[in-house]
Amino acid sequence: MSAVDSSPPDVPGHLLDRIIGEGASSLVWSGVDQAGEPVAVKVPRPGADPGGHAGAVERHVLSAVRHPHLVPLREVVPLADGRTALVFDLVTGASLRTMVRTRGQLRPGEAVTILTPLCQAVAALHAAGGLHGDVSPGNVMLTAAGRPLLLDLGASHVVGHVGPVWGTEGFVAPEVREGGPPTSASDIFSLGALAWFCLTGNGAPDTVQRLDPATITSHVGPELTEVIAASIDPDPTARPSAAHLAGVFYAAVGAEPVEVVVGADDASALTHRLRADAALEAPEPAQRPWAPRRLIVVGAALGAVVLAVGGWLLLGGSPAAEASRGQDAPDSAAAVTAPVRPEASTPIVGRTTGRSTDGVARRHPGQLQHDVAAPERRTAELLQWLSDRRARALMDRDVDGLAGVHRAGSASHASDVHLVETLLASGDRYADLRLSVGSATWVRGDRERATVRARVGWSDYAVVNRSGARRLRPAASGDVLDFDLRRGPDGWRIEHISVAGST
Repeated sequence: MSAVDSSPPDVPGHLLDRIIGEGASSLVWSGVDQAGEPVAVKVPRPGADPGGHAGAVERHVLSAVRHPHLVPLREVVPLADGRTALVFDLVTGASLRTMVRTRGQLRPGEAVTILTPLCQAVAALHAAGGLHGDVSPGNVMLTAAGRPLLLDLGASHVVGHVGPVWGTEGFVAPEVREGGPPTSASDIFSLGALAWFCLTGNGAPDTVQRLDPATITSHVGPELTEVIAASIDPDPTARPSAAHLAGVFYAAVGAEPVEVVVGADDASALTHRLRADAALEAPEPAQRPWAPRRLIVVGAALGAVVLAVGGWLLLGGSPAAEASRGQDAPDSAAAVTAPVRPEASTPIVGRTTGRSTDGVARRHPGQLQHDVAAPERRTAELLQWLSDRRARALMDRDVDGLAGVHRAGSASHASDVHLVETLLASGDRYADLRLSVGSATWVRGDRERATVRARVGWSDYAVVNRSGARRLRPAASGDVLDFDLRRGPDGWRIEHISVAGST
């Protein structure tokens, strides 16, 4: 490490302390922000990203993802020398690697408790157009509250850039070991290998041959044989999506609490890299034609991972918020991870404002959506109108209705279509869902494009299954997000959503 690297960089608003992780193109520092809160700050090495293109793509992907089992990007800070620092929550706890090494192996139900939310987290990353690139035991943290977190989101970069490959032996897909670019399918292999590790203490076998089910069972036991076999299939096209995988892991065996070894190590996010410039894939189709024999996806399992940027478009269960099969998770921090069920049911945000604007945006809908000045002069009204249409389309499970909310071809549109298709497949539906714009301001724009900053919350609502049983979900308020709008022949539509100030 050079003397320049070892000197803390000047990151405005933050005081850096020490290096806690090193990658080929960046260093990760621990520190505190102006409020004294601990943070992890990722800073590119000088000259590692000429032009800043790869870093810009990484920031875009990271700002697009808000998930309770991914370490969130808190802030993007420009540096005086042209580099850009990324500020994350500082996460400490026991790594899965340390915990399994200490215990030897986990029970199948414990593995399900860990793997289900991790699959959801990876699916959220994929839905935002990114990849992880190094899903491995050292990049999974179990917090003191028993929540699994997937660390190191720094492998999401642009298609076509080739660089040296880093990885964790036993967790790298065969096509990547042979020189191919990382893809969403290689992330799936890593998730399957992670399950293998939980049950055996070792990574998946290094083979390009399809393993016989009996061989897999002899290592991992019968409960998860089929789902692991599908995940580590040497043919990438035969592997399930992360969204599907979350459901089948949960359906394979009953989830149970994890005995967490808290404080065994002190790790932070973003310390490893699989590839300096990993491939950036487009969002996957809503479904892959795959299901392991005898495994049935439970209810709205797939809907829990439908994420389009930020959080406004996330109607997904927070796995840490639910215990196994409908039981409540512990209210206080404990050295136990609550068993999880992936459900398309719970916003991951705070409290609502309680202000009802339903009807305000419907007074002159035709005039409103075509008004070139609406984003600037009628900001809250326009966004409320779009939010009302989205709530109605979701409750009606109406794919066509989503065209009245999102610009065709956008990531937000694709994610909501995925969510509706998931609801239709599971038989679940939303009832009494209302979205409320608590605050909204115009940021910039012209007659064709505009960016508005807003907080959109939820009312109390219910998820109703095929038999009519209702699962009640609480009201919530949203994060402050930037909504990029585009005016087309049919009026204003949402094109992109990001964390406020990240673009």
